[in-house]
Amino acid sequence: MKPPFKKTIIGAAAELSEAGLPGPSKFSVVITPFEQKINKRGPFKLSKVTDEYPYFSDLLNQIVQQSIRELPDFSDDSKIAVMSDFGGEHASARFYTYSFLFLAYNKVGPFEEKVRELRKKYGLLEHYSEFAYKKLASGAKARALPEYLQLIDSFIHGAIITIAIDKRIETVFGAQKKQAHPVMVKHLQEEGLGEWHGPGAEKVLRVANIIAAFASLLTHENQRLLWYSDRDLINEDGKKWDFTHTQQILVRVLGMYLSHKLDVVGFAKSFDKKSHLDDLLSVPDLAAGVVQDLLLQNERGEDIPGGDEKAMVMRWIATPAKYLSKLTVQITRTADGGIGFGSVDMVVKR
Repeated sequence: MKPPFKKTIIGAAAELSEAGLPGPSKFSVVITPFEQKINKRGPFKLSKVTDEYPYFSDLLNQIVQQSIRELPDFSDDSKIAVMSDFGGEHASARFYTYSFLFLAYNKVGPFEEKVRELRKKYGLLEHYSEFAYKKLASGAKARALPEYLQLIDSFIHGAIITIAIDKRIETVFGAQKKQAHPVMVKHLQEEGLGEWHGPGAEKVLRVANIIAAFASLLTHENQRLLWYSDRDLINEDGKKWDFTHTQQILVRVLGMYLSHKLDVVGFAKSFDKKSHLDDLLSVPDLAAGVVQDLLLQNERGEDIPGGDEKAMVMRWIATPAKYLSKLTVQITRTADGGIGFGSVDMVVKR
């Protein structure tokens, strides 16, 4: 089995850590009509992925080439953030959902201001908490939800990307879990990246590979990248692994995919004191939850229980927005035992 990341590339990943800013230089100014860059069209490709890479890297490369038609254009931006949330841990779920909001973080000011006004309007400032998919039925948040969803579509320049992986696929890093997991666990331990159990190693490497793959398509030379995540198994501080290990894993995996250098790579997990970061974190939370329900609903052929709030989020995820791309891909076990994938196209019922 191929290792989860290549040792030969690990050294190059060190260049992704903090670097100095360029000094002043002489320049001339040419005034041209301003054209706002919003989206860029495919085809896309993970240019560094070769046959030596793990199976999941090849699968992600196929996905971006065949299923991703449009991505946000961040070429004029300086700071890119990725907010993440994951679903599907409960027994009744058929898919694990990995949702990521990539956004131009240097443009976040208007969103932050508008959400603060919204929270003040509905009395949600003092007891600051996320718009969590599982808790939408509470009075004030339910009343604020339509306006909050509109603010997301109007004031965030980015993409909400959700990868849903069939639970019958126990590993995406080898043919069988019983073969792949021991190799992954051993490799991480040997590299000083924590003593993980099999499911933890599988999850952290799934997340790191997805972030790195899309970061290679979305970021540019000398930009800053921040990863902000909800509290989860992969960023817990335990006896055998901690959040520092997760950070190191992501930096090394970024080195596998990126052909350019980033100025800074930063990391944080949900703070005790809530802020606009958690309003951004709510976006992948809503996406992970609603995609899970929509896929289950499609499979069963019956509506998933839920009130008007869930229906509202379903309409939101299915409705295109000018500044925010909404991309969902499912990876499934095929009838012949193989792995298939495809984009999930959603249409709002009128």
